[in-house]
Amino acid sequence: ADGSFTATSAVTVTTAVTGVTLDQTSLSMLTGGADETLTATVGPATASNKNVTWSTSDASVATVANGVVTAVGNGTATITATTADGSFTATSTVTVTTAVTGVTLDQTSLSLLTGGADETLTATVNPATASNKNVTWSTSDASVATVTNGVVSPVGNGTATITVTTTDGSFTATS
Repeated sequence: ADGSFTATSAVTVTTAVTGVTLDQTSLSMLTGGADETLTATVGPATASNKNVTWSTSDASVATVANGVVTAVGNGTATITATTADGSFTATSTVTVTTAVTGVTLDQTSLSLLTGGADETLTATVNPATASNKNVTWSTSDASVATVTNGVVSPVGNGTATITVTTTDGSFTATS
């Protein structure tokens, strides 16, 4: 034995995270519709710790788990991905709406007198939580009856069909 000793030491080299991005900076979703997936890309590609945590600004609008976004209710929420290393963030704005499924009228028929009082039809857009409840009104014969915002005015003898049409989905109901 010559009395020489050898010592070794393990060296771990890590690459720090410099940022994070999301593949979509905005999403439009429907309540009850398909989930959407956001993908976070942590930079640089050689970063040692690519873990991210996900959060939502409003769980009543949208939730997120591992990048999978689920629409909950009407509104806007911000989904945030935060890196475990360095706490860098990236966000996506999620807008959730509820689609119209139909429309009904409170009266399916009216009897009016020429020169008599107007009658008002009330349209109910379904579901109650629908985001866009706008409708348009039309008449099949303006020489018999006209309609403006649901108010039916008698013009002359005959029969006319009053139609309400939803802006979202073009659903119709008639009287």
